[in-house]
Amino acid sequence: MASHGRPRTAEQWRDYLAGYSADLLRIADADRLDQLGEERRVSGWLGFAGAGADALTAVEDRLGMPLPPGYRAFLEASDGWLEMGPFVWTMRTTSDVGWLRDIEPGMCDLGDPDDDLLARALLISGDADACYWLLDPTDVGDDGEWAAYVWASWYPGLSDRFASFADLVADERASFEQLNAREGRALEPDGAAELVAEGRRLALRGDAGGAAERFASAAGKGSGAGQYLAVVMAAFLEPGIQHRIRNDVLGHPHVIEAVGAGRVRAELVPLFLRREPGAWASKFVAETLGEAGEAPASPEPPEFTAALDQARELARRGDTEAAWSVVAAAVPHWHSDDPLCVAPLTLLTDPVLNLLVTPERAAWIATTPKSQDR
Repeated sequence: MASHGRPRTAEQWRDYLAGYSADLLRIADADRLDQLGEERRVSGWLGFAGAGADALTAVEDRLGMPLPPGYRAFLEASDGWLEMGPFVWTMRTTSDVGWLRDIEPGMCDLGDPDDDLLARALLISGDADACYWLLDPTDVGDDGEWAAYVWASWYPGLSDRFASFADLVADERASFEQLNAREGRALEPDGAAELVAEGRRLALRGDAGGAAERFASAAGKGSGAGQYLAVVMAAFLEPGIQHRIRNDVLGHPHVIEAVGAGRVRAELVPLFLRREPGAWASKFVAETLGEAGEAPASPEPPEFTAALDQARELARRGDTEAAWSVVAAAVPHWHSDDPLCVAPLTLLTDPVLNLLVTPERAAWIATTPKSQDR
């Protein structure tokens, strides 16, 4: 994800907002570009003319206090804004920014009864998806900045506290970048393939945490393969993997396109259906991947396959400890020439062998160095 400095002055805000505009316009879909209009597309600017001294003085007189310096500088750079993030579509201007209690009086009843933040907050967002951006005039830092919050229908209460309006904007921009990368529309795609390759090398060395971090970074650059392999690593390390499979793989066509529907069906669908046994899950898979027949997983090396056959036979006889001992002895010798294979997933998907693999053993499999001599 890109790193952006926090703007403080009007000039810094103009530079920051120009870059943000360029990013938003570069990856906006055709419908949104049509809504924004030709002038916005040509100018590359999603803002407006900056507020003059008279307008800024007038709003401060109306509110009865000076605005925090960072937010005031933002208004100097652009008096209002379009598309501040995925859920905030307009920002209020010097003519309509005001106290939440005056603009949305009913909102004050939704706050914490022990905290009158909503009753004292300044409402700075306009059109939005059931959310409000707020500044708290009683929580002021040494630099004069007011703390910022988001109230949204999907939060149980207020969002985390941000030290300033600029920090809230930066967090929203990071969310915008993450959401678009997850949909395959990365702002900075360069280097994703190298991150995937490095992640695989780390996975084979047993550095599961480092591998997961590289794959997540690749996913953040829009790599479908990186997003897929991040879920594969999570299958060994995290509970609730069915949610990751549904949300991060089956819910993203660019991930399925990158690795192939057959691979998804063979490697992750068995885990998903085991954890989500309802009819809806099978229907969801069929709608997402089509009605194709079973696809074979990538073949395991012959020696590993022979060990698994032995372990299955022992498990069927009830000697599960001996079966696990065979598996444990074979794991360090597992290898694959497939660039999208980073661990022996068959141990999690096989209907007999998966019964041997406790969460602790799954983590051991992921963190055990594998053979890299082929």
